[in-house]
Amino acid sequence: MKVTKIVAILLIFVVLFPVSSCEDFDKMNEDPNNPSNVSSNYILTWVLVEMAKEYTKKGYFGESIAGAMQYTQRGTNYQAERVNNYQWSAESWETFYNLLRNVQIINDNSKKDGNKMFEGISLTLRAFLFGTVTDLYGDCPYSESLKANQGIYFPKYDAQIDVYKGVLEDLRNAEQIFGGSDIGDYAISASADVVYGGKSAQWRKFANSLRLRYCMRLTNKKADMSGAGVDIVADFNDAASKAFTENKDDAIVAYIGTTKDNSNNGGPLASANPPVAIKPCKTILDYLRDIKDPRFYRWFQPVEKKWDFDVTTEVTKTITTMLGEKYTVTYIPTTNTNLDTSLYVGLPMGLKGVDATAYNKGTEQLPNEEKSPYVSYMHERFRKNSDTYLRMEIIMYPEVEFLLAEAAAMGGFSVSGSAEEHYKKGMIASLARWGIASGSNGFDFDTYYNNTDVSYAQAANKIERIMEQKWVALWLNVEPWFDWRRTGYPDLKPGAVAVFGPAIPIRYQYPTPSQDPQYLVNYNVGVSHLVKSQYVPAEQTADHPYSKMWLLEGTGIPY
Repeated sequence: MKVTKIVAILLIFVVLFPVSSCEDFDKMNEDPNNPSNVSSNYILTWVLVEMAKEYTKKGYFGESIAGAMQYTQRGTNYQAERVNNYQWSAESWETFYNLLRNVQIINDNSKKDGNKMFEGISLTLRAFLFGTVTDLYGDCPYSESLKANQGIYFPKYDAQIDVYKGVLEDLRNAEQIFGGSDIGDYAISASADVVYGGKSAQWRKFANSLRLRYCMRLTNKKADMSGAGVDIVADFNDAASKAFTENKDDAIVAYIGTTKDNSNNGGPLASANPPVAIKPCKTILDYLRDIKDPRFYRWFQPVEKKWDFDVTTEVTKTITTMLGEKYTVTYIPTTNTNLDTSLYVGLPMGLKGVDATAYNKGTEQLPNEEKSPYVSYMHERFRKNSDTYLRMEIIMYPEVEFLLAEAAAMGGFSVSGSAEEHYKKGMIASLARWGIASGSNGFDFDTYYNNTDVSYAQAANKIERIMEQKWVALWLNVEPWFDWRRTGYPDLKPGAVAVFGPAIPIRYQYPTPSQDPQYLVNYNVGVSHLVKSQYVPAEQTADHPYSKMWLLEGTGIPY
């Protein structure tokens, strides 16, 4: 079940105010009005929405990772250095741990109430949240976290290998619970579960899809994980046949678009000013145009003013895309070969702020440089409160198919079907996710697929080809950054003015440390396990975006 208007009601009247009695929920607790004993149904709604929101925000088109993966760039001086030039700073993990505290309540309640459905859900969510934290930062509070009631206020930073081991154990246990013959005996409120409507079969697919994600994440560390008692290949093989099989399985939360809290980040309710300064990056725009990918038209708009060698006076034309959308474009005569005369123009990777604001405008003085009509805007849907194709995405079916394709291409895994079959399924599912099907709007998948730069069979490097299409399919998602760190693909080149040298960052810096001595002891242990790469200045701490966490140490990838 996807989000309905009840989410907005729950967020406003349940999360912000004391809980009131409800016939569906009062069976779960003796006193549903007591904030210390809140029904897991209420907590679940809040956790799912806020978790999806926070994870989606990490890949949001104005954020650092979207810049690093060359989906977007900033065409203004404001924060351009962070997105365009990788001047990353400390990142808070407060929201993740707030969510984990609530997930722990659900888990505690499940044990007290004997509700296996809530237990499986809490294990799945705990795995996702801790997994994301360690993916981003490295070592992190894990085994001693969430234990303030036991007097542990300064939890140690667990080794990353132990966190990943716990993540996979939680997912394995969740799979067993959801797959149990008695799971149907344990009901939860369908309206509280805004992702799957309380359907255990869907949660089982979700947990197994996450198992695939994390097993593949750890492929470069198989030997280490084996030493810790985790067989990555066996785990992957066990999950492969029980994961997502269609787009309807996606773990997503839709934007409602009625308040700031339930709207897309770029919409007017969430953003005081339309984010027109955020531009498509030339890297992905040119790549999609070159392979004639129709998702191009879902994501980008043509320039408002096009430099042109063939016109002698300004002329206004109506442009109709293959998806039937119409735009008005003014063609302007020029003989300047340094200008980009394309109908769609992306902002090159890694320009200085002053160069980004001036890019492709010629000598024209613009009243508002961030609204340059000579560079394409992101599609207008990204400036709406809600849209058919915008949603908060946790993990999707196309990702699963690309994971299976990669496993089949690597060898050593028991995957039903060939790498090419799964590669094709991933592409077709992604196209469908954006409302594009073969035979509609003049699009023919076979013609598209036979392009030398798309075809699996024609690829010299099969893994690189899979990762390129996965990069496209997971547009504005965090996962392609994790994939790039693990594989080095797609082969993205940093901008010329990257602040720490010709490389892309590989981790988040820990939150700004508290100066309490007890906090610093644990923080310093976590930092001591990081290995400085050649891009970390000698005088700076290892808590740096270019330091290697255990996951990347010794792999030689991405550098």
